[in-house]
Amino acid sequence: MDTPVANSATSTASKRASDILDQVKSVFALNGFEGASMQDLAQAAQMSVGNFYRYFSSKDAIITALVKRDLEEIEALFEAIKAAPDPGKMFMTLLRERIETLPAEDAALWSEVQAASYRSDEIATLMRTMDSTVCNNMVWALTQIHNNDTSAALAIFETRAQLMMLLIHGFAQRKYCAGKDVSVEQSTALGELVLSTLHDTIFTPPTNPAE
Repeated sequence: MDTPVANSATSTASKRASDILDQVKSVFALNGFEGASMQDLAQAAQMSVGNFYRYFSSKDAIITALVKRDLEEIEALFEAIKAAPDPGKMFMTLLRERIETLPAEDAALWSEVQAASYRSDEIATLMRTMDSTVCNNMVWALTQIHNNDTSAALAIFETRAQLMMLLIHGFAQRKYCAGKDVSVEQSTALGELVLSTLHDTIFTPPTNPAE
């Protein structure tokens, strides 16, 4: 049985590891996954390289931890949607927050994670797990919003969930790639168009395109 002291030590270590992830994100965003050295990452965390290795043995380990942490945060967001009296309203509120406040650093970081998934089976598996989790939760939210979980509706909701993920990922990618070439006004206008499309995708009754 774990002792209170052991549990406290584990909690402290987990908190420190999470703090390190926050501190090194900017290094990956600025230098890229390949361009960031373990020394760069340790320096960002204000640690010696030797001490840094106690928490993360490699850059892949850092990326894996970042993906796992984001997956936990995503699951918490969908729990909030499930608990809300109006899931549709809560869904749109969270989507608007995501689109309007997405830091360029986060967009850059996830581009690097996506690239890393092409050469690491572990990271690729985690990314597939994340996509599956998000898609399944989106489909569930749509069944609640439309009070329809028939097989025909589920097939439509699956396609819509894929579209919503594409829009969100695409907006993040565009924000990263465009950088300062796109004005704040242009970025805001694009974000509003994405949100309008997401709103229609969520709330339009489920019918096949030919109907």
